[in-house]
Amino acid sequence: MTESLSAGKQLAHRRATVLRYLLMAGILVKLVAIGSAWAQHELLIGVQAGAELSALDASANDGRERLISIVSLLLFVGSAISWLMWQHRAYANLQSIGSGDTEYTPGASVGNWFIPIVNLFRPYQITSEIYRRSELQNGRDPIGGLSGPPLIGAWWFVYLAWGGTMRFYTVIGRDAKTLPTLISATNIELTAHVVGLVAAILAVQVIRSIDRRLFPSSKSVRQRSALSSERYMLPNNFSCCSWNLRLH
Repeated sequence: MTESLSAGKQLAHRRATVLRYLLMAGILVKLVAIGSAWAQHELLIGVQAGAELSALDASANDGRERLISIVSLLLFVGSAISWLMWQHRAYANLQSIGSGDTEYTPGASVGNWFIPIVNLFRPYQITSEIYRRSELQNGRDPIGGLSGPPLIGAWWFVYLAWGGTMRFYTVIGRDAKTLPTLISATNIELTAHVVGLVAAILAVQVIRSIDRRLFPSSKSVRQRSALSSERYMLPNNFSCCSWNLRLH
């Protein structure tokens, strides 16, 4: 059992590490995307002000935007798959520590991402459960409901906002044919990239926080042990005589 749990923690830690690297790569691409969208915005504003747009500049802009979109999509798909693999393993580990209780099965924790409407709130609840149970080493039950750590709540709120903004941009961008609508679509694209950047940064913090609880470093374990020992340690100069009580 101990060896199985140890192997499970090692696997979850490796998956968390891969996921963090993918998310950080996504953050870098988001920064590039923000710069590219801003350059497109300035290009369109210039045209609106009367500047001439050459076919070469237009082609270069479209090619750059297309390349960033492809790289972003590949990183998103890779991060999504990596997230689900990490979540499945992290959730399964909870069943091997403390009470061993969980609200769902590891498979259901992943499947809820693909159920319409349910995927607007269930992944948040499951991530909160992983956070809370790992923090307490699954020693308290129940931990459920809609409440969760502020970090998880902030990440989920921004993630949903990013998803909504991206869908809005897709609809607006598809029908953008005139200069004003192209400028509006670019502004929405810029907003979506900024919101996506914040969501990715928060996601990295979520993964790091949970991973530290499920796979604490040896230094953290030593510090916890020291704090626990100090809580019950008597002072070196303590003796029964030090109370010096007097009865009157």
